[in-house]
Amino acid sequence: MGKIAALHPYPDSWYILGLSDAIKPGTVMNKNLAGQEIVLFRTVSGKLHAIDAYCPHLGAHLGHGGTVEGEDIKCPFHGFCFNGSGECTKTGYGTKPPPTAKAKTWQVRDKNGFIAIYHSNEHKAPDWEIPDVDSTGWNSLMTTSFEINSHPQETTENSVDTGHFGEVHGYTGIETLKKIETEGSYLTTKYAMHRAAGFVGKAEKVRAEFEVHVFGLGYSYVEAKVPKHGLEYRTFVFPTPIGNGKIKLTLGLRLKKIERAYKVNPLMAVLPKPLVNYIVGKASFNIYLHDVKQDFHIWENKTFIAPPALAKGDGPIGSYRTWAKQFYPAKTNISSKKAAQDSLVSKTEV
Repeated sequence: MGKIAALHPYPDSWYILGLSDAIKPGTVMNKNLAGQEIVLFRTVSGKLHAIDAYCPHLGAHLGHGGTVEGEDIKCPFHGFCFNGSGECTKTGYGTKPPPTAKAKTWQVRDKNGFIAIYHSNEHKAPDWEIPDVDSTGWNSLMTTSFEINSHPQETTENSVDTGHFGEVHGYTGIETLKKIETEGSYLTTKYAMHRAAGFVGKAEKVRAEFEVHVFGLGYSYVEAKVPKHGLEYRTFVFPTPIGNGKIKLTLGLRLKKIERAYKVNPLMAVLPKPLVNYIVGKASFNIYLHDVKQDFHIWENKTFIAPPALAKGDGPIGSYRTWAKQFYPAKTNISSKKAAQDSLVSKTEV
């Protein structure tokens, strides 16, 4: 029988902490990940690093008054400097750095316009990477973020939960075009459905196809097409656990540049292409946000049932959950006070 269960609050994965262009060379930024404070800094040469927020010398917060000095970050308390590997390169007194003055660092990547950090419960190096996605011929990325009570496995599960497409979102004519496939940290599947949409004038039911690409539990994107209107999108979903049972959910959309505006709507044929792309891009992003927000109330008030009482029509939820197990420690321990506070609900352990 299914029981209320606890998900380990911080699965191993790459997580998105922000946009790459938000942190310029020579600047510092504070972020939260897995109940910890992290400081990002970009060196004068443009290299991005992620380091523990607290100076290992006497505990000052490097993100509050810390500055970039060349390729290092300088502590505001005593002037100790640390490089991207966490090594102390010099003290504020010109003396030899103490060998124990070593700050913890994280693997960090500038990927596809985003800052990705790898979290591992057992402090292992990543054995997989987020792939590069070519954005040539696509419009600028649009993003926004929300802080909600949920878990990366729960939000990512929606990508295979075909049963909720009609009930929550009102989609009709749902088809599975490609069954779920997994390879290591990667999961993919493809669907089609009909939904109401309109960019100028009355909304109409249109058929859309969407191919899901999931990399770990923190990085997903969907390649969507609306053949009738010649539209192609990439929508991004980045759930990042920040602590106390909360995630920062970053949503993004990129629209492929529209060349045949008349296919979207005949009235748009007379408009300049940049304006058409702007109008359709903004409208598409608003539609996307509307759909995802429909899930918020469910996510924030549900619990995790393991094993679930699955029925025909649910979609490949069982396969997804089997795949997701690889992102947790081999022996999950949620007995600590902090983990118990951060987990969803704990009665039995999974």
